[in-house]
Amino acid sequence: MAGPLDGLRVVELAEGIAGPYCAQELADAGASVVKVEKPGGDRTRGWGSRARGDVGVAFLQLNRGKRGVALDPGGEGGVEVLRRLIGGADIVIADAGWSADAGLQYESLGDLNPQLVYCRFSQYGDRGPWADQPPHGELAAQLAADGTGSLGTIGEPPVRMATDIASMYAAIYSVMSVCAAIYARDESGGQRIDVSLFGSVLAMRSTLWVALSNPDEWWGFHLDSYIKPPDTGYHCKDGAIYFSLARTPPEQREDIYRELGMEWVKDDPLFEIVNIDTGGGGGRYSHIARPVWERALANFTTEEAMEITWRYGGWAFPKNDYDALVNEPQAQHVGVFETVDQPGIGALRQVAPPWDFEGTPAAIQGPAPLLGEHNAAVLAEAGYSEAEIARLGDEGVLAG
Repeated sequence: MAGPLDGLRVVELAEGIAGPYCAQELADAGASVVKVEKPGGDRTRGWGSRARGDVGVAFLQLNRGKRGVALDPGGEGGVEVLRRLIGGADIVIADAGWSADAGLQYESLGDLNPQLVYCRFSQYGDRGPWADQPPHGELAAQLAADGTGSLGTIGEPPVRMATDIASMYAAIYSVMSVCAAIYARDESGGQRIDVSLFGSVLAMRSTLWVALSNPDEWWGFHLDSYIKPPDTGYHCKDGAIYFSLARTPPEQREDIYRELGMEWVKDDPLFEIVNIDTGGGGGRYSHIARPVWERALANFTTEEAMEITWRYGGWAFPKNDYDALVNEPQAQHVGVFETVDQPGIGALRQVAPPWDFEGTPAAIQGPAPLLGEHNAAVLAEAGYSEAEIARLGDEGVLAG
């Protein structure tokens, strides 16, 4: 069954995380994506474990379902090939600076393809004093946009978010903006979209800044506060959970205390705080009440503690690490993981598309390409003859 973006053609001129992840999501939704790499290949080919092949697994995840072309964009021949590919495309996903050739900038491509939606990724945006700064990477974007301000321990240097949030959020925002531009182009034609890593982290942090906007009321969502300690969940006998009693009737608190064997809490100096704390890291005093809750939870497994919470109308869920997550029944039911047959490697577990369409399902469209694997097929579709393709290979325009 065709995906929601079936029939759309995408040319990707990007490497790393943001652009490739955007194009990967478009491919999962059914778009036909041609990934163009320079002769040395996308740098993520060297990222991550290579225990099962010569290519890093980060590349395999980020570039699944795409066809691959490898060429030198620095010469006239490479530019001409790219312009022909772009002339037949609906969408271009491009890193700022991927090519300095004027013939590959949006200003010259608009005349070639008036319906083209051109999404450009940059570190800091296309205007302002930082616009011409070279891309400094993930950590620079997180630090510049206050993406690390809620992490780590008070009084110590900030730590970065382990997930590449600047790149991933930029990719997600770009998918939304590309789909919106495709919707709008019947009325307005094609257009350029600019998405920056810096701006994407700013957007992500906006709810925090609203929550902390009152200087006399410095508290907000837990771990989103500048003054609270790191949050590691509520520790039980065999792991940690998060829980909330916000919807539990006050009269049932006594029952919960009894079931958790913590009737002693009434004599604890922190009882008044515990009795109004809703748990789950969302309460104003949760970081103070946590040790009291954990004294009781230490006698229960995570499953037992969650079952008690659910019984009284609260919510609870486990704090999973990766090993627990891959075996989590809920993850299996919603199809978080899929297996892809990657040539030269075999079965490879990947994170499935995060969308579940009823009528036009998204799905992994296939493995990641070898470097230049689809040179001949893609160029033939663009109108090149076998002789012309062979000549481009002999001249060093094509690689792989």
